[in-house]
Amino acid sequence: MVFTETQLGSALSMSRLGRYEIVKLALEWIEVIKQNEGYRELTQTELIDKVLNDVMTNVTTREKIAGLRKKMKKETKPKTGAIEE
Repeated sequence: MVFTETQLGSALSMSRLGRYEIVKLALEWIEVIKQNEGYRELTQTELIDKVLNDVMTNVTTREKIAGLRKKMKKETKPKTGAIEE
C-alpha cells in the first residue's frame, strides 16, 4: 500500500506519535528488517512504503524492535572459547 501525500498527512495527524517519532521509529525498523533476506530485494521506495505502513498500523513497536535487535546480537555474537585460525 503506497501512501499518497494526503493519506500520509492524515495518518500522521491521527497517530499518537509525533512526526519526528514516526520517522525515528521507521528508520530503526528499516535497520532491523534489512537483515531479513526477504526485504533485501525490495527497492528503496518499496522498503520505505513497507516500513511506514508497519509503523502507522502499529505492526512494529519500540519493544518489538528492541527484542529483534537483542536476538540479532545473540545470533551474531561469537561463541566464547572458539579457536581462531
